Amino acid sequence: MTDSSRQHPVEGERPLRRDAALNRERILDAAREVFSQRGLGVTLDGVAHHAGVGVGTVYRRFPTKEDLIRALFEQDLRMRQELAERALTHPDPWTGLVDFLTAMTADLAENRGLHEVLMLGEHTSAPIETARGGMLPFLEALIRRAQESGDLRPEVTPSDIPVIQHMLYGAAQFTRGQQPEIWRRYLDVLLNGLRQRPDNPPLTTPSLSDETVERAMGIVRPE
Repeated sequence: MTDSSRQHPVEGERPLRRDAALNRERILDAAREVFSQRGLGVTLDGVAHHAGVGVGTVYRRFPTKEDLIRALFEQDLRMRQELAERALTHPDPWTGLVDFLTAMTADLAENRGLHEVLMLGEHTSAPIETARGGMLPFLEALIRRAQESGDLRPEVTPSDIPVIQHMLYGAAQFTRGQQPEIWRRYLDVLLNGLRQRPDNPPLTTPSLSDETVERAMGIVRPE
């Protein structure tokens, strides 16, 4: 977000007054903190308390919690697509894939709210659905590049990536904040298993279908 966008946010077609704009940013910052720590079950009253503003101020800026969640997470999901686009331009396909997985996991590991939006499909909206569903072509391209370069085992499919992300999120939560970076160890373990080597034994269990993963993530496709 640029400095100018923070200084002159708009609501609808009208620029917000400076005090209203500051309150809006305060609410978004507070929501990011409490949703990250406690998940999307936090009420707008709870967000207002954490922001140090009256609940009426929150409702004026965000009439429903879905409005607040959409404002907060749409940008996060767009950033994930930008990460994938950068990974696809990396000259080394394996490094590009590893960088993408690492950045995604770092983003998710301690952000319970983002995990619920991205991986579980809670409090979704049409723009968020578009962003979530739009990740599949990027995953397909990243995996295809790494397999064509001979670095990624051929059995790996795009549907494996959300499952891996869910596993690493679970590892980060396992220590309840005592060692939040532990997911990096298990990402290394998984990467060693994902990398193609001449002596790799075959994977004996097939990957989940895209439809199964989408159902688990709550992704709703248009008819």
